[in-house]
Order: sequence, then structure tokens, then C-alpha cells
Amino acid sequence: MSIIRHFDATSDERSAYLKMRRAVAGLADDADAPADDEEVNANATISQERYAEMSAAENLLLTITEKGSGKLSSSHDYPVRGRGGLGVTAMDKAMRGGDIVASFPVELDDQIMLATSKGQSIRVPVQGISFRSRSAGGVKVFDTGKGEVVVSVAWIADQGDDAVEDGTEEV
Repeated sequence: MSIIRHFDATSDERSAYLKMRRAVAGLADDADAPADDEEVNANATISQERYAEMSAAENLLLTITEKGSGKLSSSHDYPVRGRGGLGVTAMDKAMRGGDIVASFPVELDDQIMLATSKGQSIRVPVQGISFRSRSAGGVKVFDTGKGEVVVSVAWIADQGDDAVEDGTEEV
């Protein structure tokens, strides 16, 4: 479980924001359609100011499956559910990516470390992972071997410009 920024927005505002966000990310609207569990107004629009507000409050959520698939999605794509709610689908099960291993907020300049059941590990920049809707399947982030699954994903914060190659900081 992760804590993300709360932002009050109507369903129409969120769908209009996500439509604009997908366009900015270069995704076709029909290729990454929203989930069926929420009604969406296809004609909803928002102002540039409201888009900027929502963009500033947005968290990017990284989701990784046991077969090495992953994606980035917008926190605005996850509707708020009340107490006793049944939850929200985070990834399309038809993509056969396996169970979700990790899901947490990241920044584009972060990196992640994936580890498998057979001891392989790989460091991956978050920027190289595709932006998709919450209900879409993921893209291959790590090619696991036969009988091998991703068992752990760790977040590596941006080291910044002050970091030197040996891991120390300049003072």
C-alpha cells in the first residue's frame, strides 16, 4: 500500500485530464481506453489551468508483475472508493502478466531494481517504462527465464547532480 496525494476532481474532470494526458504521452485514445467499472463522459473538457493543477498533483504509479511486465499510470486514473468498497482493477488480467508484485508511486527520473526467484537482478530507469491506463496490461520491463519470476522490486531515488561516480557527494 502507498500513500498518494489526494485531489478533488469530478469524474468528468478526471476523464478529460486523462484524455489530455494520454495525448501528451503520445498514446491513441482508443488503444488505452478507461476501465468499464466507471462511467466516462467522452466529451468532457477541462481548462489549461485545471490541467496544470491536476498535473502538479498527479502521482505516477508503477505496477510490476511477476512475469516482468510493468507500466506507469496516473493516480487520477484510480477513483476514490468508500469504506467497504471492493477495490479497483490495477492491471488487465487478459495480458497474462501474472500476479502483481509491486505497485508504488515514482518519479520519471527514478530507477528501480528488479530481482528474480533465481537471483538475477536488473536496474531499470522509470523513464523507459510506458505510460498506460490503470486497466491496460503492461509492457515487458524484464525478460524472465523459464520457471523464473520477479519476486522483489525496489525503488532507487534519483541521485541528483551532486553525486559522484564512487557514491559520495561533493561538498
